[in-house]
Amino acid sequence: MHELSIAQEIIRIVTDQQKQHQFKSVEIIKIKAGGLSGIDPHALEFAFSVVAEGTCAENAQLDIKSEKIKSTCRKCRHAAENPNIFSTCPQCHSLDVALEASPSFEIVALEVE
Repeated sequence: MHELSIAQEIIRIVTDQQKQHQFKSVEIIKIKAGGLSGIDPHALEFAFSVVAEGTCAENAQLDIKSEKIKSTCRKCRHAAENPNIFSTCPQCHSLDVALEASPSFEIVALEVE
């Protein structure tokens, strides 16, 4: 479960920002997760609730926006949005699809008190 290490890194970044900008607490942490980041939002929220205890982000909510995975079939050129990376082309059912999505994960904004 790599969501635990990601949650720990979020807390490290948030506490560094708290020291630098002198805010009291964090209310919302806005996050952008690439379609190929492999992040399970529910697992991340659970891990975050555990590691955030006793920090300035203890009561913070995670606002996670997950990017969709897009694909283009190399056989028939059909473009589609797929819920996962193991989908076939919905047009011709070919497995030869090119995926477009980012593996990135980033904190976009903090709403603080």
